[in-house]
Amino acid sequence: MAMQLERGVFGWIGPEDRMPEAEVSIRLAEYLSELPGFEGHVDVAIDGASIMVHGAEVFDIRGYLRAYGWKVSGQDGKSRNEWAATYLRRGATMRIHSQSGLGDVEAVVGGRRIIAECKKGPLIKKPGSPEYPLLTTAIGQALLFRAADDDILIAAVPDTPTFRRIAEDWRERPRLKSSGIQIALVSRTGEVGGLLLP
Repeated sequence: MAMQLERGVFGWIGPEDRMPEAEVSIRLAEYLSELPGFEGHVDVAIDGASIMVHGAEVFDIRGYLRAYGWKVSGQDGKSRNEWAATYLRRGATMRIHSQSGLGDVEAVVGGRRIIAECKKGPLIKKPGSPEYPLLTTAIGQALLFRAADDDILIAAVPDTPTFRRIAEDWRERPRLKSSGIQIALVSRTGEVGGLLLP
């Protein structure tokens, strides 16, 4: 099945009907890399299965990075994935790897380590509301990070009306509040909503 891509002023944007997990992760990493207090480097863990599914490409990671101005500054010689490398843009470095057991996005902003669990999601209304299990899984995985008390834990999903409605409701739940896990809504405009960062 051919991937239907949405085009924008920078070229490649992504499938029209969904935002793949790798896209959510990289867009969140880009957002963090441009915040005041960003300490210069962000790690992004990409599972190869979120790039290729049943032999079909669901996310053109190299095309995305080229379109948004990231240049390879060092290849990861240990990985079989051509996209596993360190990239450079406007003084920020982003290492994309496929190591398991780490957050999907990790960076230091304002002296605090940020660890995010990212999930894909539909950009159009789907039967069965897949947004609920996707966000539930992201929160559950964020809860299990090996994190220090002052680390900021994030569950990140695409910014859509359904995810927005769920996030607004769940942010008020006492147990989620006490966990300290924040819900981030990642948009294709480059904006990320819902974060309270130092």
